[in-house]
Amino acid sequence: MKIAVIGAGAMGSLFAGRLAEKGNDVSLIEVSSVMIDAIKEKGLRMTGLFGEKAYSLPVAPADHYIETFELLIVFTKGMHTTSAMEAAKHVLGPQTWVLTVQNGIGNVEAIEAFVARDRIVMGMTNWPSTLIEPGLITVPGEGEIRLWAANGQASERLEAISRTLDEAGLNCKLDPGVEVTIWEKLAFNSALNSLAAVTGLTVGEMGDRQEARDIVFAIVGEVVAVAKARGLAVDANHVRQSVEHAFANHRQHKPSMLQDRLAGRRMEIATITGAVSRVGKTLNVATPVTTTFANLLTIFDNAGPVA
Repeated sequence: MKIAVIGAGAMGSLFAGRLAEKGNDVSLIEVSSVMIDAIKEKGLRMTGLFGEKAYSLPVAPADHYIETFELLIVFTKGMHTTSAMEAAKHVLGPQTWVLTVQNGIGNVEAIEAFVARDRIVMGMTNWPSTLIEPGLITVPGEGEIRLWAANGQASERLEAISRTLDEAGLNCKLDPGVEVTIWEKLAFNSALNSLAAVTGLTVGEMGDRQEARDIVFAIVGEVVAVAKARGLAVDANHVRQSVEHAFANHRQHKPSMLQDRLAGRRMEIATITGAVSRVGKTLNVATPVTTTFANLLTIFDNAGPVA
């Protein structure tokens, strides 16, 4: 399959490398000149679960490419989805499908401004991947992908995309109820990312402090309430178990919003915590803790690194 991956960070590199390994024609679309230069010079390098790998892949800004692709996979942060799609719209042909397994909600709607919903695939992935330096990632363990069509309809093309990802060793399953899984991950991310970014605590430190645990599970409860108001059968106990597993097994991890705040980068607020607050207001579901953290994060967003 002829595939373009937008974003050569930790997840984009994982998907691009594995898909290329299995013979797909993969190109990387990237805006960072540092990332582009590193991949051109040394290849896209991967360590960890799949061994020591280096892939020689085309990598360039979107305007470098003139051909269209069969599949476009978007791996930008949510606040960059629209600008990334705008830059890459010339590589979308009438048969191009677009896949998003980005964090949060709202990405499908952003993509829909550029391609019909019946050619959008949405999903969730929990694959762990860490960017060590530009062009080098490590994959410490296994994960999975769950996908379904954004329009809710099964199709041969949807099955082909899922099969291509599964054959690349990415453990992909089709799941008509994937929106539930997306919201369960949204609850997890809203809680851990928000508290970490405001306090500077690692996942383990949050788990060790009762005050932090109370806040985490208050946010989880609010997200679950919003999801249920949308008619989704989200399992609060499943989210709680995922959080407790993270507390016990990912103690040193700094969630991505904290990493971004420490580096002075914009945080992924609008599609995670902020999105829950907005949807809650629309559905008349109170989200006082989540909304407070969304407001705090927005205040911090352009304040630079934590002192």
